[in-house]
Amino acid sequence: MNSLILPYIYLSKIQYGQALRLQNHLVQARFKPHDAIKKSLNRNEYSTTDLLILLQHPHTYTTGRRDKGRTSKDEERLRGLGADYYETLRGGQMTFHGPGQLVGYPILDLNNYELSVRDYVAGIERTIINTCAELDIDAKVTKDTGVWVGDEKICAIGIQVRRYLTMHGFALNCNNDMRWFEHIVPCGLQNKGTTSISLVKNEDVTVENVIPVLCKNFGQVFDRTVKPLVTVRDSFRYLVELLESSNIIEVPLQQED
Repeated sequence: MNSLILPYIYLSKIQYGQALRLQNHLVQARFKPHDAIKKSLNRNEYSTTDLLILLQHPHTYTTGRRDKGRTSKDEERLRGLGADYYETLRGGQMTFHGPGQLVGYPILDLNNYELSVRDYVAGIERTIINTCAELDIDAKVTKDTGVWVGDEKICAIGIQVRRYLTMHGFALNCNNDMRWFEHIVPCGLQNKGTTSISLVKNEDVTVENVIPVLCKNFGQVFDRTVKPLVTVRDSFRYLVELLESSNIIEVPLQQED
């Protein structure tokens, strides 16, 4: 087991806009640490803000930087389905998020891992492939982005990197309602399908079932021991205070009895 720890939090289901604000809050704090918080901490503590955020979103469509063909009518049509809609700065094109899909937003300083952006994306791909393999699913990468089972995408990947700090991430279909993908061309790929862990295995596999498998494989790929933040909060005081002071979401930082 690696002695370097990467904490994670699981936020269950939260709005996309809240998650985006939380990511920005953490990244901005790395650029300019909060003086009021860092006063009593040494530099090591306030520079350690790597975090794996895991969550689910309500029904949401998002677009990326490469999605040039979108129109206001597209937004109106998708919102009319009862979904939220966001234009983002991540890579990739349009995709869907919804309940039953495990979304991961790693907030990492790539300098800590000695990784290029290309290596980082490859690491996420390996994490998903290894997670699927542990669930007896043969997943792969192709010339198209994401992770695939046959001709169907099981996980979308779209990231943003600012001064070596990562945002956005991956969306792994677990037991979500795949019919929501029928209203778009997922990731701009014509004649390609989407699938989920539950569909491939022909059994109900929840996000909560997948989280421990994914965390183990994320740690193995990125050479970290991935642990719930609540269990290591004393070693990540600045990160904990950043989250508590964000006023964006209620972060689960208290250990249950």
